[in-house]
Amino acid sequence: MIKNERQYRIAKAHADSFERAIASAQAKPSLHIHPRLQEAQLEGMRSQLVDLQQELEEYITLQRQMCLPF
Repeated sequence: MIKNERQYRIAKAHADSFERAIASAQAKPSLHIHPRLQEAQLEGMRSQLVDLQQELEEYITLQRQMCLPF
């Protein structure tokens, strides 16, 4: 769970990094890695990305809720 702005920025940077890595791996598949292994690696990165995106969204939602007047 992201608890502060610093953690948010770090998680956002990691999510951006995963997006770039996934795009790169899809655009230029390795000839040295078995296709099944490569797909398993991509699925792992996609899963991590989804987890990070969910945490980022939860943090944004909580921040918005805190700013709303009662």
